[in-house]
Amino acid sequence: MASSYPLPPTEPSGIGEGLPAASTHDQSQSQQQQQQPEQSPNQTATIPYDGLSSPLAATAVAHHGLQVLQAASAAPMTSPNPLAQQYAQSASLHVADAQAQAQAQAQAQAQAHAHVHAQQQFAHANNGAPMSASPPASGLQKVTRLRRACDMCSQRKVKCDESGPPCKPCRDLNVECTFSREMKRRGPPNKHAEAAKAAKKARTHDNMSPTPHNAAATLVSIAANDGIPGLDAEQIAPWPVLTLLIDDFFTYIHPLMPFPHEPTFRQSFNERLDRTNREFLALLASMVGVLVASFPRSARSHLKSTHSTNLFPTAITMIDRCRAVALEARGSAYMAKEEISVEDTATSYFLGLTAAYTLQWKLCKRYMAETMTFCRELGIHRQRSPTSLAAINGMEALAAEMQTEPINHIKDQIGKRIFWVMVAGIRSMTQLGASINELPLPPPTAQEPYPDMPLEVDDEYIFPDRILAQPEGVMSLITGFNRNVNVYMAMNELIGVDMCYGINFFEWTAQKTMLRNALQAAKAVTGDLPINLQVKTEPGQDDVTAFEGGLQYCPPQQPFRRRKLQFEIQKANIYASQLATRSYFVERYLNLRDSHRQQTNFAEPTGNEISDGVDNMVVSERELIVQNLLTVLTSITQHNMEPNGQSLVNKIRQVASTLLHDAPERKGPVAMKAEEYLGKFLEILVKLEKTSTSATAVSGTMTPEDEEEELQHWASLRDYQLQFAQRGGFLGE
Repeated sequence: MASSYPLPPTEPSGIGEGLPAASTHDQSQSQQQQQQPEQSPNQTATIPYDGLSSPLAATAVAHHGLQVLQAASAAPMTSPNPLAQQYAQSASLHVADAQAQAQAQAQAQAQAHAHVHAQQQFAHANNGAPMSASPPASGLQKVTRLRRACDMCSQRKVKCDESGPPCKPCRDLNVECTFSREMKRRGPPNKHAEAAKAAKKARTHDNMSPTPHNAAATLVSIAANDGIPGLDAEQIAPWPVLTLLIDDFFTYIHPLMPFPHEPTFRQSFNERLDRTNREFLALLASMVGVLVASFPRSARSHLKSTHSTNLFPTAITMIDRCRAVALEARGSAYMAKEEISVEDTATSYFLGLTAAYTLQWKLCKRYMAETMTFCRELGIHRQRSPTSLAAINGMEALAAEMQTEPINHIKDQIGKRIFWVMVAGIRSMTQLGASINELPLPPPTAQEPYPDMPLEVDDEYIFPDRILAQPEGVMSLITGFNRNVNVYMAMNELIGVDMCYGINFFEWTAQKTMLRNALQAAKAVTGDLPINLQVKTEPGQDDVTAFEGGLQYCPPQQPFRRRKLQFEIQKANIYASQLATRSYFVERYLNLRDSHRQQTNFAEPTGNEISDGVDNMVVSERELIVQNLLTVLTSITQHNMEPNGQSLVNKIRQVASTLLHDAPERKGPVAMKAEEYLGKFLEILVKLEKTSTSATAVSGTMTPEDEEEELQHWASLRDYQLQFAQRGGFLGE
C-alpha cells in the first residue's frame, strides 16, 4: 500500500549509499548538530536522548519510521522485521521525550516569571515605586506572595498574614499597612558603603540642618504622637466619678486657687476635649490630683458611692495615677513647645502643690520653679498696662505693641491669679523655713513691678473680649482671694532686705522698725474684711454646738449654700495665713532681740530695755496671737478646714507649736492659761496629719479602721472646740 506521508529528506549522492537506514539516521543527526547554532548560557538547554537533540529531529524520524512500518505491513506477516521494530521503538521514545522537554521548558518559564514578579514586589515594598504590571502567562498557577511582615506587625512581633495589604492585624487596629521600613543587610557592615554614606552626609549637612524653629516643631510633633493610644480622662477614674470630683474641685479648691476659668473648663469637659487635647487632659489630671491630696475624703466618698473603691486602695495611689496621666499627656518634649500656655502653667502649679501636700519637697520645688518660669515667659509677672510700661525705661516698644494687640481677658485674669497664688505660696514656704534663694521672688520695684491684682469679678462675667461688672450686692470669690494675698504682701520689705543685704546689716533700731511695720501691715488686712469673711470673736456668735456633723456636699445645683461654704473656706485660710505671718514676725523679732542682748558690746545701762515701746507691743501681740488662734480653732468646722488640706494644718500647727515650745520667759499669762488647750489641739492636728496622704496611707491600704480613726480625731477636735466655747473662751477663764 502506497504511503500518504511525504518522504524523508534524501541524502546527497555518494553519501550513505549501501548503508542501513539506521546509519543514514545517525549521519542526518550529526549534520543537524553541526548546523545548530551554539546556545547562550541564558537559554534552557535540552537534554539529549538517544543521540537526538531537538524535537524537529524526532519528528523526521517518526515520519520515516511510519513509512517503514507501512511498507512492512503490506508484506506477508511471516516473521517480525527487526528493522521495523527498531524504528517503531525509536520513534515512540523520541515523541515521548519531545513532550517531556516541552513541559520542562514551560515549567522553567513559569518559575522565571514568578521570580521576576517577586523581585518587583520586593522593590515596590522597599522603595515605594509602582510595580510594572506584566501579563500573566496562560495556564500558570497563582504566584506565591513574598513572606515579609508589614511595618506594624514587625514592630509588634506578631505574625503577618497573606490576605493583604492590609493584613488582618492592621485591619483590626485600623492602621495603615505599610512596607516602608528599611531592610537591613545581613552580616558585617560594608566598609566602603559606610564610608560613602558618611561622605554624602557630610556634604549635605549644611543644607539639611533644621533651623531652631523647625527643630522645635519636630520635637513637638514627636511629642504629640508619643504616649499610650487611647489616653483620656477615664484612665484616672470612671466618668461618673470624674464628674463628681470636678464639681468638688470647683466647690472646695477653686475658692483658694481660682483657676482655670470655670465656664470654659466645664464646656471643654462636657465636650470630652480630653480625648483630643492633651494639654487639657494634663490640666484635668492635675486638678483631680490636687483635690485628692488636699481633700482625700471627697474622693473616697465618691468611690464608695459608685462601688469603685477597689480601683484605689489609698489616696496616694490615686494621686500617683493622676500625676502619671498628666505627665503622659504632656509628652516627652512638651518643654520644646514654641509657646507655653496659661493652662500649662496651671498644670505645673497643681503638680507642685500636690507634691507639697504629700511631703515630696524636692518635687514640689521643681514644679514651683517651673511655674514661676512659665509666668515670666508669659509676662504675667509684671505690669501689663501700656501706661505703666511706658513709664519704665526700655519698655516703650512693648507698651506700644500692647496698645495694638487685643487682650484675651480670660487668659489675662487667669494668668494674674496664678502669679498671685505663687506669691502667697512662696512666702508661706519661707515662713515654714525654706530659704529665700531656693525659689527667689524679689519684691516689686519701680523697674520690675508686680502685675495688678485680679479683678474682683467671678468667672461667669469674664469673656475673652470683655468683662462684665459684678452684680450689685454679690461679693466675688476673688475678693477673699485678694485679701489672703495681701497678708503675704506685708513680707515684701523684709524679703527685699534679706535678699540684698541681710537684716543683720542694719542696726537693732532699724530692725525693730522694719518688723514693727511688717506686723502692723499684716494686722491691717483683716481690719476691714467684708462681713462674709469675718470670724466672730464676740461671745454668743458662731455657736459651735450648731456645727453640722459629717461632710456636707453642696453641688452646683445649690448655689447659695455652695457660695456660703466657699466663703467659710476662704475665711479659714485668711485667718490662718494672718496668724502664721504675725507669728513669723513676732518670733523673728524676739530672736533678733535675744541675739542683740547677747552681743558682747551691748550694754543695758538702765536695765529697762523690756519697757521699750516696740518691745511691749510685740509681747502683747504674742498674747493676742494665742487668743486669736484658739478663736479660729473653735470657729472653723471640719468641712471648712479639710479642703484647705495640709496648708491650713501646717500653718496652725506651726503657730501652736511655736507658742507651746517657746522659752518660759517669753510666755505671758494668756499663753500659760491656754497651754493646755493648745497642747490638745496640736496633738489632734498631728494625728490628723498622720492619717492623711503623707503617712500611713502611703504604705498600705486605707482600711475601715483607719477611716474610723480619722473620724475619731475630727470628733475629738470638735469636743475640744465645744469645751472651750462652753467655758466662755478667754472671757470665762
